Amino acid sequence: MPPRARPVDAPFGAVRRAALAALVALTACGGGADTIDRDVFVATYVDLRVAALQTDSARVAEGQREEILERHGVTEADLTTFAEVHAADLEFMRDVWADVEAAMDREAEAPAPPTPNG
Repeated sequence: MPPRARPVDAPFGAVRRAALAALVALTACGGGADTIDRDVFVATYVDLRVAALQTDSARVAEGQREEILERHGVTEADLTTFAEVHAADLEFMRDVWADVEAAMDREAEAPAPPTPNG
């Protein structure tokens, strides 16, 4: 049986793999992109989710969303950029979402603040 023909781009396979590995490494390390701190992302996301869960529609009103973002010193674009930059690092993002879940659990277990009427 004759040897199997190799695709024309086969010699470049190693180059492609190396380039892909470099791209993934750069993305996982932030790729030079300026992103918000992980803790800021988690805290902001948790506050947005808690606010959403306190509504009948599970949606945060525009004014409240802006107040939460301002309180944390971030923009919606900052949150999106953080997610995009770290999306390829599955282990990192798994840990981020575990942090979000843990913080949400702590929020659920915290005693309710006293009402103004006592």
